[in-house]
Amino acid sequence: MVLVARPLEDLVVVTVNHRTAPLRVVGALEPRAGEAYERLHAHTDEMVVLATCNRFEVYALYSPRLLAEAESFLGSYARYARVLRGLDAARHLFRVASGLESAILGENEVLGQVARAYEEARRRGHAGKYMSLLFHYAVKTGKLVRSRTQISYGNVGAPGAAVHAAEKLLGSYDRRTVLVVGAGEAGSIIASLVRQKSRSARIIVANRTLEKAVELAERVRGEAHGLDELPGLLEEADVVFLAVTAREPLVTRSMLERVRPGTLIVDVSNPPAVEQPVPGHLGYIGLQGLERVIEKTLERRRMEVPKAERMIEEQLALFRKAWMRRAADEAITVMMEYAGQVVEEELRELQGRLQGLGVDGAAASITRDFAQSLVKKLLRPLIVYAHRAAENGRTGNLEELVEMFRREIEKKTSARPERDSPARGRPSCPR
Repeated sequence: MVLVARPLEDLVVVTVNHRTAPLRVVGALEPRAGEAYERLHAHTDEMVVLATCNRFEVYALYSPRLLAEAESFLGSYARYARVLRGLDAARHLFRVASGLESAILGENEVLGQVARAYEEARRRGHAGKYMSLLFHYAVKTGKLVRSRTQISYGNVGAPGAAVHAAEKLLGSYDRRTVLVVGAGEAGSIIASLVRQKSRSARIIVANRTLEKAVELAERVRGEAHGLDELPGLLEEADVVFLAVTAREPLVTRSMLERVRPGTLIVDVSNPPAVEQPVPGHLGYIGLQGLERVIEKTLERRRMEVPKAERMIEEQLALFRKAWMRRAADEAITVMMEYAGQVVEEELRELQGRLQGLGVDGAAASITRDFAQSLVKKLLRPLIVYAHRAAENGRTGNLEELVEMFRREIEKKTSARPERDSPARGRPSCPR
């Protein structure tokens, strides 16, 4: 029996993620995506590796050798791996793309990571029609969930929560002087978010290394200064964000005493960069206060999970139907190949007769169009049947059908040399 198409159960994912393994394990695997392709691609027709700081996953078409080689590749980390197959594997990827499997519920970055993982696999030549279908529906689902639910409501990282909380207290960043102390990842996020919220805000970046301050200031259309200027900069600011790593408080109580009343101090540093207690004439938000803001935001996101899961199941049903139709498409291709061969043979014979009757080439062209149209109409009920059989999981029926058509094609292929050459024992017609 010849297999028409890969059944959905042949879809498999091997996953090591932040839920199944310590982050140090995932971190050790993340840079090995290229090695995974080199080790595994020979054991599967298609594969995509999704490697991030929170997950290392291989999506592929099943073979027994693939799983054995994947276990060998993971080595001692194999004990942290889970294997999902069929619709469960697809559901997992749809949940990943939708932010439901992220360490921070609803985060947005993972959707881009899913899309880039597929593009990399395609660039390497390892993503064919099945991975294309899977990742198309996964990315589509991730976008739908984010656009039709509030799964990504608010900001739940400390930098994003800080910008959100300060904005609520200030009312707006427009025409405010915003001092960002620290040009690392957290400081960059804060400065970028403030600029997104206000084109008129004056953003000042202060950093120990002036070059990094200049680099960030240029990205957000701000000003760059060294930390030696910090006391004077504090007196100019309406709001101060601190995102630094320091053993001792960077902003002392004596500095704060000179800051004008009403200035808001927001410290996302750990340990705190502001000496405690903060003078009463200033507003202050520390990490504990931000954690309360983050928890409220997460609670809002968690309320959206059931809605997101319903949308995922709806898209899974559509994906399953599309996957099953692959079997019908391949069966129809074989049927049309056979029909095309029959048409060509009969047309050659018919055109020879027509030429003997003096009929010109235009009539022969019309005859060809008529024959091809007739074949499509005659095969239409069979095509409809093939699609319905595939969608209902009756691929066995399609396999029998395709096998019959392939046998007929083989008969015609093997018989063609005899048919095209002069018959044995009979002289050819004199010219």
